Amino acid sequence: MSTLQRINFSPVSDILPIQRRDFSLNDPTLANPTNPTCLVDGEWFTLNTSYQAIRAALITGTVGTTFASVRSFPVFAEKGRYDVQAMSRNGIPLLYRGDYEFDTRIFDASAAVHGGAAITYIMQPLKVALISFSGRNFSGLVGHGTPGGGDVDPIVGYCTRLPSSNGGQLRFISGWAS
Repeated sequence: MSTLQRINFSPVSDILPIQRRDFSLNDPTLANPTNPTCLVDGEWFTLNTSYQAIRAALITGTVGTTFASVRSFPVFAEKGRYDVQAMSRNGIPLLYRGDYEFDTRIFDASAAVHGGAAITYIMQPLKVALISFSGRNFSGLVGHGTPGGGDVDPIVGYCTRLPSSNGGQLRFISGWAS
């Protein structure tokens, strides 16, 4: 389990080769830091049919059963940043393309969602699902099931450092395996 901080998503690798794209929010109020369900850095979003950013796993679902069924992208902006609030209709920054390695607090290492497994080993595939900590729900990382074991959800990255050896943060690299 993780704890929510001011900065929940920080780069380990160089971020210059990453293609960051701004997408308008389907719900612009998510950029307001006083909204109890506001977006936080490291949360995962996808696109709807109107080409707008929506949470990859709806946070109104049931923890342990709600998951992302399509490719997802992490938010790269801290909660309450004025530039994100100002451009919430025009775009929030998502890490859209490129290889990267990040430390994140937006994960649940013990969750086993939709054929997935707890995060227990290095290079374990990761996917996105509804998680809960610090009294609220997020669209965050959980462990993917064994390759070939029936878990068909999109893989968004691979664990490169377990939270137990990384100050409580999960380190992962991006991945396009599915």
